[in-house]
Amino acid sequence: MITHTKAVPAFAIALALLVGPLVLAQVQLIPADRRVDLLVKTRSIEQPQLSQYAVPLPAGNRLTMLPVAGNVYMVAGAPGNIAVQAGEDGVVLVNTGRADVSEWVLQAVQAVSTRQINIAVMTNPNPDHFGGNANIAATGRNPTQGQQQLGGPVRNTNQDFDAGLPAGGGGRGGLQAPGAIIFGHENALNFMSAPTGQASAYPFEFWPTSTFFTPKKTYYWNGEAIEMISEVGATTDGDIMVFFRRSDVIAAGDVINALGYPRIDVERGGSIQAELEALNDIVELTVPSYNQQGGTKVIPGYGRIYQEHDVVMYRDMMTIIRDRVQLGIEKGMTLAQIQAQRPTLDYDGLYSTPEYTGEMLVETIYRNLTAASNRTAAAR
Repeated sequence: MITHTKAVPAFAIALALLVGPLVLAQVQLIPADRRVDLLVKTRSIEQPQLSQYAVPLPAGNRLTMLPVAGNVYMVAGAPGNIAVQAGEDGVVLVNTGRADVSEWVLQAVQAVSTRQINIAVMTNPNPDHFGGNANIAATGRNPTQGQQQLGGPVRNTNQDFDAGLPAGGGGRGGLQAPGAIIFGHENALNFMSAPTGQASAYPFEFWPTSTFFTPKKTYYWNGEAIEMISEVGATTDGDIMVFFRRSDVIAAGDVINALGYPRIDVERGGSIQAELEALNDIVELTVPSYNQQGGTKVIPGYGRIYQEHDVVMYRDMMTIIRDRVQLGIEKGMTLAQIQAQRPTLDYDGLYSTPEYTGEMLVETIYRNLTAASNRTAAAR
């Protein structure tokens, strides 16, 4: 049997010899678990990332746990991302996932720490992120319990409460409630609760137990400073991001969605301007290590781990889309006319999903910008 082959140009052979080792090196860096690969994609093969090597979880656990940097890990698939800081003091979680995966989340935490969960932080009042609050907090321990300098011995467990043991000083009339502290923005609590005499949207066990309304709240745990930074008005009026300073990791919450466009909820206080400001804040905090790769790691609300360059690209994308919509408004175009121009076309292949399409994002930005313009005109 005679087979025919096409001649390969000499330049192609030379190119293959040149790039072959690089391609082989890149293939060797790709782990067998494709789910992990999707979470750690990078635009460079110069630096193998620690997060390419997943932490083994018990059989049947469908989550993925990756080391990020320092004391911080990321649990993916809950369905949003959860940041885990583990150390001698205990465990801090940023978000708790949905209630139906709480058992898997606890297994993931136990894979890296034998300590109790002491703190959970809500990046926003999104059920995908706080649905596990009740389950997770119930297994943990308030870190202020047993702190003699806070006013004497306190009741440390539910059994102590039931036994009527004497209370020490501190908040809540001298009682420190058992379970992990849940930090959140005051606006998140306002959204989840309700005025006295009215039914709240969510049971009390899901609410944040410690809130703040200032630009920043700080905490020191496991040998590093933790900054909870208010980003009110980005996707909702209750957004915060968490910066683990020594580990050099930022948990960005839904300000960044590596799997789609950010879902700016205007009715709950979100705005395109605040979203861009939040992205700029992350860019200001991040520092790359080599050729814009490595350095500060960013855990988005969903999807793979980001670095500074990824955040810059995401910020630029949102700025370009905003500017295109704004230009259409200034020309007197209707929403339908602007959508017909497809301002998100360049990015739809990466970020448009059936649940939240580019057209939906354009409508959100259009209504947000026109409402802001109307308010400005009315104030004149």
